[in-house]
Amino acid sequence: MKIKYYIVAFASLLLTGCSDFLDLTPISEASSVNYYKNTSDINSALSACYGSLQGTYQYGEYFISLMELRSDNVEDINPGGAAGMFYFIDNFTATSGNNVVRYAWKELYNQIYRCNNVLASIDVVTDAVLKKQYEGEALFLRALAYFNIVRLWGAAPLILKPVTAIEAKGYGRSSVADVYRAIEEDLEAASGMLTSAYDDDNLGRATSVAAKALLAKAYLTQQKWSAAATLLDNIVKDYSSKYGLQNTVADVFDVNQEMNKEILFAVRYSKSVLGEGHGYNDYFKDKSVIDSKLLASYGNTDDRKAMIEYKKVDANNNVIAKYYDTFDATTAKVGFDLPLLRWADVLLMCAEAHNEVAYENSESSKALSYLNLIRKRANAVEYKVTDLKDQSAFRKAVLEERRLEFPFELHRWFDLIRTDTAIEAMSKVGFTITKNDYLYPIPKTEVDLIDNPETFPQNPGYN
Repeated sequence: MKIKYYIVAFASLLLTGCSDFLDLTPISEASSVNYYKNTSDINSALSACYGSLQGTYQYGEYFISLMELRSDNVEDINPGGAAGMFYFIDNFTATSGNNVVRYAWKELYNQIYRCNNVLASIDVVTDAVLKKQYEGEALFLRALAYFNIVRLWGAAPLILKPVTAIEAKGYGRSSVADVYRAIEEDLEAASGMLTSAYDDDNLGRATSVAAKALLAKAYLTQQKWSAAATLLDNIVKDYSSKYGLQNTVADVFDVNQEMNKEILFAVRYSKSVLGEGHGYNDYFKDKSVIDSKLLASYGNTDDRKAMIEYKKVDANNNVIAKYYDTFDATTAKVGFDLPLLRWADVLLMCAEAHNEVAYENSESSKALSYLNLIRKRANAVEYKVTDLKDQSAFRKAVLEERRLEFPFELHRWFDLIRTDTAIEAMSKVGFTITKNDYLYPIPKTEVDLIDNPETFPQNPGYN
């Protein structure tokens, strides 16, 4: 089973916004579409869309359980009280009544409703440049919400316009293929509307490179290898003058270098601003979250191991780990951004896609070059051609490299699912699972609201 190491790996994250555009007063009601009268209203509405990401029910807390504790990287060992709802997710015993599942679903659809309202009211923006930008941002954020929904629950209601609560009850579960089609359409459109970078006052907004990288991830998840490889090649070609790897992994997560050249998109936080949720110190300080096999997978020279090892916790709950920032006793928070997309991900996705399109056993292999760029930056031993003798060996190497590069960045569970290696990986840490466990149950509260239950079947294994 997962060995218990006490660590606060996510201790530096905070649940409030920090960029200037996120300090606006948000218009957060999904039914407020008729309220939007001008550019300022739309900008405030977009602030609410971004704010959804920061809250407890998404990246602020619940996604940690749904996307990371579920994997072979980490474990929640507190079965009591409210913590039990996380424990049941980690141990594959969550039911359709689990509140983590329920509120994550609800908040993702709140995000979608807010984006739909922005898109329906976008014509009130009179400046053509801003109109294009705001529309692209709303499309990106809607696509991100649906991408999380389809990966967590599979088939889902596809709502692409403002609806009332009564109208929403008439929507059934659209197919996975239809949901992905909508994601692709949104991201393709967004990538043509968004700028490649922003000034300091607007850091954290979605960019064209973020839209393209997320689209590439959607392609990869669907095993559209050629489309992914082509898109990722173009990202590297078109954006390498503005984006790239930081010199060290530590630099990526340096609180004094936030939104550095490696970060394509991040959920932004600030410990000085009060907002939803609470600091991650409270959530993780009593939990054992790191698997011994993960620690053992790092080579002796690999700098990344130090980024996830527990060091010390002082009287103020300061934690030296991958995400580190000092604790603010006034707000009970710490302030570090959570990267969702970074340049290292682009390179490893590109390596994976090219290997799947056509394995190349040569020193000039693009896939091998990108894989070794990541290892070289970490001071890990680089692969030789003779180390990865076939496509299967290379595939395993990329999956393992992703585990070493992105622990606690909410990629591992999805990587295991899309590569169909979750059953094997979880068996090594003491869990016997089936493909039914790849998805979460649809919240019972949602199923009960639907007018036509036959259009809203529960996921297999949860009836």
